[in-house]
Amino acid sequence: MQSLLLRLIKKNFLFLAVILALTVFSTNSFAQEGKEAETIFLQPGSSAPSNSLKAITNEEVSFPVPNKWNLVFYWSLFCHSCIEEMPEIQEGLSKLNGKEFETFFVSLDTEKMQKALENFKKRRKFPAPILMEKVENEKYLSADSWGVTMTPSVFIVDPQGKIIYSHQGPLDLDLFFKNLPEELVGKPVVESTSSDEESGVIIDEQ
Repeated sequence: MQSLLLRLIKKNFLFLAVILALTVFSTNSFAQEGKEAETIFLQPGSSAPSNSLKAITNEEVSFPVPNKWNLVFYWSLFCHSCIEEMPEIQEGLSKLNGKEFETFFVSLDTEKMQKALENFKKRRKFPAPILMEKVENEKYLSADSWGVTMTPSVFIVDPQGKIIYSHQGPLDLDLFFKNLPEELVGKPVVESTSSDEESGVIIDEQ
């Protein structure tokens, strides 16, 4: 009788363990699917979300700025390509048809790395504002709203609040500036020749 009882207990225990495992797996799968749905990388044509983060100067900064051209660049101190690209992108944008950009370099390292970020800005003489991402309930408060899943992630927002350029991962800077929208770089310039055939030199292709 005792052996039979033990076998029944073991059998029921295994059954309950399998049910519990399936429940946990289903819950985790659902949570992961929900997370992926929340972090869809924003594409050109999307409305830019509004965010507010603390800068390393301890002031609260809202971005993007309405009625202005904006560059929003998500990066990390541990992203070597980010550190190489940041000053070149800012310098290149400053030369585009006299357009002035509000630039926001958002560090995913958060306030825990504030001292290191301050040292980075000072050592590199980096002029643009550096903002610190916030994390609550295992979510990046601003990065998740833009769909950022890796660094660097780059967005250009027009004065109407629309994203006109977005990119994830290391940048080919030549292609970055070559493929910027026409409204930023101007129309392609075509040079005519004196011969019957015309040949054009495209400065910037779309």
